[in-house]
Amino acid sequence: DKWKKYALDYFEMTKSFALNCQHRVLLLETEIDILMGNTDNAIMKYNKAINAAAEYGFIHEQAIANERAGDFCLSKGDVRASYYYGEAYILYFQWGARGKAAHLKKKHSLEVNES
Repeated sequence: DKWKKYALDYFEMTKSFALNCQHRVLLLETEIDILMGNTDNAIMKYNKAINAAAEYGFIHEQAIANERAGDFCLSKGDVRASYYYGEAYILYFQWGARGKAAHLKKKHSLEVNES
């Protein structure tokens, strides 16, 4: 479908970017794998994307990767979803995206401390 083609084209283009974009490549690779039904190593790949984003200080993209990992876990009934959503909340809040953090907190009934 159109979305898969766009994602694959973007993924190929992104692979040629500098190393400080590696977290984007890892996240896209994970999302494409999931779209194609290859979910065995999804959490490991999300964690690699999260760690790469943290390494280069991309807090907002670290938050996105955590949120996507939470979405994946939730779709599989995995209790780790709350951990990833909690991390995403903290990162969005630190980045200054308080509206997004509040939305995540409300949507997933998170019990977090803003201090």
